[in-house]
Amino acid sequence: MKTKAVALLVFLSWLLPLPLQAKPLEMELKAEGLYVSNPNTAVLQRMFDDYGYRDYIYMPDWKYPPLFLNAFPSDFNRVADKNLRNRLFIQILAPLTMLVNERIILERYQLMMIQKRFLQNEKFLPEDQDELERLAQKYDVFTRMKGADRYKIVLNELFDRIDAVPPSLLIGAAAAESNWGTAREVELGNALYKEKVWFTNDGIKPLDEPDDSYRIKVFPSLEAAIDAYALKFNSDVNFEHFRNLRRQRRNHKKALRGNAMVYNMVRGSPLENYAGLISYIITFYDLVNLDEAELGSVDMFWKKK
Repeated sequence: MKTKAVALLVFLSWLLPLPLQAKPLEMELKAEGLYVSNPNTAVLQRMFDDYGYRDYIYMPDWKYPPLFLNAFPSDFNRVADKNLRNRLFIQILAPLTMLVNERIILERYQLMMIQKRFLQNEKFLPEDQDELERLAQKYDVFTRMKGADRYKIVLNELFDRIDAVPPSLLIGAAAAESNWGTAREVELGNALYKEKVWFTNDGIKPLDEPDDSYRIKVFPSLEAAIDAYALKFNSDVNFEHFRNLRRQRRNHKKALRGNAMVYNMVRGSPLENYAGLISYIITFYDLVNLDEAELGSVDMFWKKK
């Protein structure tokens, strides 16, 4: 819900005095966290500092503030210090990748509940059949089988597809594709991964590109872009090797770490040495630490650091 409550006014008072902004700061508090629009980089750094989010990687108890930017600050490209800009990039995306994974894991939990009810009742309930059909369409699962056998196949395939995507991979891929958030496509449409849409004029027309058959997909927010790319990991045929390795690691009770899985996404982009580039980014910035981190509670917004 829109937050205009006294509690949020108190939160805002903590941020004063703030550097001047071209646009008013907009915030919306939801159950999962605080969504923020239009901060400049100085305001954003002040907000991060207020909640102890001073280091882009190491947080107490590995809990990160549920502070979600809808888009990069308007002056993000003008940050002269490249190292600072890259660290801000990670700080901005880390909570968003954790949020996307929380939602994926919730869908996986729903699968577990469907499986449990099937084992108890020895049949799939009508509402569970409907949910399996919805998820099958979302995750591109297809089978010609009918009846109970169909839902068994769909359920098993969905368990392979609906699972976490390491934040280190999502952030590393975004850094590689978007030149650390400075690409034109990010500024125009939050297109972190430059996903293509074909045979349409809807989207961003690439510059200096003779092929006019595609556009770069526009997203309403950074979260939406990350969510779409995570879905690509979990549904696209080009990431089948990644999903197979993830299943193996789950079966052997090994953590899902990006540095151990990155070379199974070699077909994920036309960029040269894509997996090697992402591996370097993960290693250089210690992003693997994010793979076992989690979001903190919204309660931290009412506790001044």
